[in-house]
Amino acid sequence: MKSIIAKCLILVLTISAVFSCQDNEFLSEKNPNIIAKDNYWKDLNETETGLNAVYKTLHNPSLILVTSEMLRSDMAYPGEGRPFPRNPGEFYYHTYNGSTQDISNKWQTNYLGIFRANQVIEALEDLNVSSSEQAEWKSQMAQARFFRGLFHFYLYTTFNKGSIIIRDKVPLTNEDFAKPLSPAEDVIKFIREDLEYAYANLYKKGAYPDNDVSKVTSGAAATILGTSYLYELDYTKAMTYFTDVINNHGYELEYDMSKLFTTAGEFNKESIFEINFTTSFIQSELSPWDGTSGTNWLNFQTTSPTVNNSALGPAWIIYDYKSEPKDPLDSRNYYTTTAGGSALRNVPLRASAMMAVVEDNQTKYYLNGTVSEVVGVFHGTYSGFGIWKKYSNHDIVTAENQLPLGSQWSSKNVTLNRLADVMLMQAECKIKTGDVDEAIRLINEIRKRWGLVLIGKSGSDTAHTYDEEDYDANRLMQRLMKVEKPLEMGAEGHAIRWLDFQRWKKSDNYGFKERLQELSNSSYYGLNYTFINSEGKSQTRGNFPSLNQGTPPTGALIIDYEYDIPYLNYDESKNGYYPIPFAEINANPSIN
Repeated sequence: MKSIIAKCLILVLTISAVFSCQDNEFLSEKNPNIIAKDNYWKDLNETETGLNAVYKTLHNPSLILVTSEMLRSDMAYPGEGRPFPRNPGEFYYHTYNGSTQDISNKWQTNYLGIFRANQVIEALEDLNVSSSEQAEWKSQMAQARFFRGLFHFYLYTTFNKGSIIIRDKVPLTNEDFAKPLSPAEDVIKFIREDLEYAYANLYKKGAYPDNDVSKVTSGAAATILGTSYLYELDYTKAMTYFTDVINNHGYELEYDMSKLFTTAGEFNKESIFEINFTTSFIQSELSPWDGTSGTNWLNFQTTSPTVNNSALGPAWIIYDYKSEPKDPLDSRNYYTTTAGGSALRNVPLRASAMMAVVEDNQTKYYLNGTVSEVVGVFHGTYSGFGIWKKYSNHDIVTAENQLPLGSQWSSKNVTLNRLADVMLMQAECKIKTGDVDEAIRLINEIRKRWGLVLIGKSGSDTAHTYDEEDYDANRLMQRLMKVEKPLEMGAEGHAIRWLDFQRWKKSDNYGFKERLQELSNSSYYGLNYTFINSEGKSQTRGNFPSLNQGTPPTGALIIDYEYDIPYLNYDESKNGYYPIPFAEINANPSIN
């Protein structure tokens, strides 16, 4: 179902352009952007319409800056041009500052969502409802407070070491607009109060009376709460929420490969929180780049090497994805050859689901052939070696430009939180609290889904293959940081990879600078790739699209440059958090 965003979103709150003080004159009169309470907000139908506008904030790509965060971390290479990208951008090279437009846009978009949520909260507080309406009132209030807490959390985790402006009401006066920054400890306390209310009062997955699966749930609130404690290294507190999410909310790992990062898999049984897009809500009269147009153009940025903020697969993760050991005891790892025999798949299932790589000759890609057969995707001196599949429409069209309105008008959902991430965060908590065996079990549950060789000792399990290695807490934590978390959660959610490094710097002295040093010192090489196509004929892909590691043969293309400049540029004190945008500083006298 894709109902909540497709519901009638009438006039309310779309005119609410005031969301922080950065782009507004300070007002000495009543804020003209606010719909007067004596004219609106008279019943729960009107507050629900306002709530729909809160949900609509999720459509704005500036809310979480997916491709910018991919480029800022180690999850993307900036489009065309190798070894020198033609448009590296501020995030890949770590030259962003308070004047960077994406940073300003993220700030104001999250505060716009907060503004809208506050309107709904205040309207609900003023309503007199009957006893039969109490459940709906509580549900709406819980949804609004979830989003107010969530949007503050997105700002808290990425700006100014958590010291941001708390906006707990609709601004009316100069003083309301010109609020000072609050200490980080006050911000997180405020966030958790909202999320705790949401956790206690939201419906669980599948329990909404209107059966709308796109509405936020108590499981989503618990996930964000647990994450907030994990980010502070409070593993015991985090585990209480993660345990509840894993055991009590109806989530399961999705094993159906046709429902992983596909249109058919939206709101699957693993999904906890998704941004819901639908073709019926796209406003084609607007520019696709307009954050209110109702379109998701992450497909465009993650498949086309020529666009601004293009985010293609970096060499390291492509190589790691395709090199994961496949379990020979899992029948899913075999395919029928053109000669009628059986052979082991070229790449693991996890690689096939998440990344298009040239060797994947067993997976359909854009409907007309296998990944290996698609022309023009891989090029060692131009577009690179792999394309992220998580945001593309490879499962429903023959090319992105075959979407009804064109390649910039995708309506594929964006998953923000899913069960596998909660399980990996729980595994981290288990490692840090001494339960290594349980951490291994959680990691193996995810690896089993992909048909990968499991880690640890096999014991009496003869149905799966294990690496038979001994893992203590330190070794397992290294594996979690360098293999399990990035390969499972790469390019997903709200800055997951970046925020992992911020935490791991404190817990394991493994921050992003250390990671960039590793990447700067790594080297790969590209070769041409020959395969048997669907017609049984030998076919070669030139331009060195197949990545390898080790001693390169004569004539190979060397790839040893991707993170050299980012490593030299990165400074934790300047780049670890986004600064308060200059536009906010210039407009707000309380933080000058």
